[in-house]
Amino acid sequence: MGKGATLTLYLNNEKVGEGRLEATVPARFGIDTFGIGEDSGSHVTHNYKAPNEFQGHIVEVNIELKS
Repeated sequence: MGKGATLTLYLNNEKVGEGRLEATVPARFGIDTFGIGEDSGSHVTHNYKAPNEFQGHIVEVNIELKS
């Protein structure tokens, strides 16, 4: 099992959520990708069909990893 992490979600530079992930996956599986604006690999839920593309406009995505 990988290390845990604290996840923080920001929308328009405003913190909208935070939570603790107690364990992470220590390796990548298969060819699933980290998609921005669509679920191009395995979808998160069966409530929709992939790729379920976002219809808005994404200006910027920032991912900050801290150890």
